[in-house]
Amino acid sequence: MLGKFFLNLKKSAMMNKFSTSETRYDAYEYFKSKAEKAVKNKDAEGFKEILNMFLDRLAISVDNSIKDAEEKEHIKGYLISLGETVIEPTKDFIRAKHLIAHPIEVLVELIGKKETLDFLDTVLTTEDTLFDDPLVEKRIEILKQFAGSTYSSVLSKAFTFLNDSDDRLVIATIRFIRDYVFSDNEDFEKVRDAMINKFLEEDTSMRIKIEILNVFVEQEWKAAGFKKRFEELLPEGYYINSQGYIRLLEKGDTAR
Repeated sequence: MLGKFFLNLKKSAMMNKFSTSETRYDAYEYFKSKAEKAVKNKDAEGFKEILNMFLDRLAISVDNSIKDAEEKEHIKGYLISLGETVIEPTKDFIRAKHLIAHPIEVLVELIGKKETLDFLDTVLTTEDTLFDDPLVEKRIEILKQFAGSTYSSVLSKAFTFLNDSDDRLVIATIRFIRDYVFSDNEDFEKVRDAMINKFLEEDTSMRIKIEILNVFVEQEWKAAGFKKRFEELLPEGYYINSQGYIRLLEKGDTAR
C-alpha cells in the first residue's frame, strides 16, 4: 500500500510541469532503477508500465523550454540505450496515444527510418475525424514523417483525408502531397486532379485554397483546362498564365 502511494507520488513529480527540474530528475532516477529491476526480474508488464511513464513525460512541456528539451533528450537517450526491449512497448504506445513525435524518434533510432515508416503506415487509419482532436493531431504527426518519401498506400489514404471535416488535417495532407516523391505518372495525375477539384469546390475554405495554390506554384504543376474557373476563384496576389501555371504577382504587378 505504502509502496504504491510512493510510486504515484514519484509519478506525479515527474509528470508535473510545475515541479522543479531537480524534483523531476529525482523521479526519473527512481523510475530508471525500477525499470532496470523489472528487466532483471523479467517483469514485462512492470517494465512496460514504467516505459509508458517515460513516454508520457515526453508529451509534457515545462515552462523552461531549454530545460524541458534537455530532460526529453535525456529520457530518449536512456530509452534508446535499453535497445530491443523498448521496441514493442514503444509501438504499443504509438498505437494507443496521440502525442507521438518523440516516441517516433525513439523508434527510428532503434529500428531505422524505413521500418518505422512501414509501421506508421499500419497505424494510419482513414475513418472521419469529426470532433476527434487527438486523432487529427496523431495523423498530422504521422504524415509529417513521410515527407520526401514514396508510399503509395499512404498516398491512397491521403485521398480520403483531402475531404476530412478538419481543415488542419486537410492542410497537413496537402503538404504531404507537396513533398511526396511520385514514381508513377498516373498517381501524379490523380493527385493533381484531386487537388484541382478540391480547390474548385464551393465549400473549400480560402485557407485550404491558398495551400493548394502554393503547391501548384512551388511544384510547377499545371491547371490546364481549368483556366477560366481558376481565374474566377483566385485570391488577390495569384494569377494563372496562358499555359495554365499558377503564378504569384510581384508587388505592383497586374495579372498577365
